[in-house]
Formats: sequence, structure tokens, C-alpha cells
Amino acid sequence: MKFITPKELKKLLDSKEIFQIVDTRDAEKYETCHIDSAISIPQIELPGRLNEINKDGKVVIYCIYGMKSDQVYIYLKDKLKIQDLSILEGGIYQYAMEIDPTMQV
Repeated sequence: MKFITPKELKKLLDSKEIFQIVDTRDAEKYETCHIDSAISIPQIELPGRLNEINKDGKVVIYCIYGMKSDQVYIYLKDKLKIQDLSILEGGIYQYAMEIDPTMQV
């Protein structure tokens, strides 16, 4: 599995590089707070929404603490064969702690 730290993700966001961020938490958690430009695809909805994920580009996935993302990572690698897939280390919680403490996680 490949991981990206919150600081690396922030640097990537600031670089304006084209990539996709997928928030795999429940939709209501996404509505409360999410990382800018992230799309909401709750883990339970993934099988029916695979077409929304750019399998040919860079994709970063996250959940609340990073633990449930392991299952999503394995699933996406198996189903879509995404080459450049990363998990946000520590999830949105760690991102909020290190990058944006104003987030209401």
C-alpha cells in the first residue's frame, strides 16, 4: 500500500497538479467538512460508483483516521487496477491536526 502524508497532500494541492481526492466517509460527514476538491463516494457506495473514479490518473483516498481506507485501497486496486493510488496517512483527522485545525472533524 502507498501512503501520502498530510503535508505531502497539501503540497500536491498547492502545486495545482491534476489528481482526484475521494472522501470515503458517509455523505453527512463529508457535508460537515472535507478537503477542498474531494468528491464524496461513501465506502458502501463504491461498487456502484466506480465509473466516477479516474483509474488512469493519480487518486488519493481518505476516511476519518486512515484505517478503513486499507479496504478501499485493496478494492480499487483489484477492480480498477489504479497505478497511482494513495491513502491519506491518518485520514482527515490527521490532515486537520497538521494542516487545517479549523476543520470540524
